[in-house]
Amino acid sequence: MDEAYYLPVSKVNTVVFCPRRFYLEYVLGEVHRNHHIIEGHYLHTRAYTERGERSGVWVWSDRLGLVGVVDRIEYAAGKPVLVEYKKGRAFPQANDSDAVQLAAQALCLEESRGERARRGAVYYHASRSRREVELTPELLSRAEAAVAHMRQLLRSLRPPGVAVPPSKCAGCSTREACQPELLRRAGGRG
Repeated sequence: MDEAYYLPVSKVNTVVFCPRRFYLEYVLGEVHRNHHIIEGHYLHTRAYTERGERSGVWVWSDRLGLVGVVDRIEYAAGKPVLVEYKKGRAFPQANDSDAVQLAAQALCLEESRGERARRGAVYYHASRSRREVELTPELLSRAEAAVAHMRQLLRSLRPPGVAVPPSKCAGCSTREACQPELLRRAGGRG
């Protein structure tokens, strides 16, 4: 696959959440629109924006080969704060994959629009709560590593094995194609 190929910034979340899911969805095209995906898409279309904020902002990074949309950009003391909307429930902190996705969006925002975001937030619709995320250099590096992992998976002839806990498989849109229970019994390789 061509290394100059632009990848969706939203798939950074997927590869961090489950590399096998990324491979099945993005490389093999195994996307099954279940209620989680449909509800999530609907919630993104209803992103609320107040005066002085922006929603649905296209961003990209030529350096990383990423492109996508930031759900909402708020401004605090003139500095952009990225907001990502998620369907699920909040934990005491933002989910790891959601935080890394925000970091990838921040890298794209800075390169494409010259705006440097150092904070972000994830709004979890099911619990109607917001989790703040500091966009540290370490988190930005993890976003870059996730993109490198995506490109490595794109060159792979086989999907990775199941490397996530069973709790992540419940409700997954690729569960039928993945067959995680069978793979776990067979030692986890795809």
